[in-house]
Amino acid sequence: MLLFSIFVNKKIKAFDLEKMIDYVNSYKIPKFPISGDDLKQHGYKSGPELGKRLKLLEKKWIESDFVFNKSFLKNSSNKIKRN
Repeated sequence: MLLFSIFVNKKIKAFDLEKMIDYVNSYKIPKFPISGDDLKQHGYKSGPELGKRLKLLEKKWIESDFVFNKSFLKNSSNKIKRN
């Protein structure tokens, strides 16, 4: 995408290009901090329900801009399970 935008946008300067490339190279892709095994330790059984809960927690994590940690997500899972 970066290279494509450079070809399309002729206003990008070499300095800006270097900064963008450095950013892309140093960016760490966030990893979802909870797994199905984590939910199993909190009473979930393998199957569709576990998958639904995991997807719901992942959605909350994404909506939080990847801020929620494993502890928060586990607590959320327990609250969701009770409802």
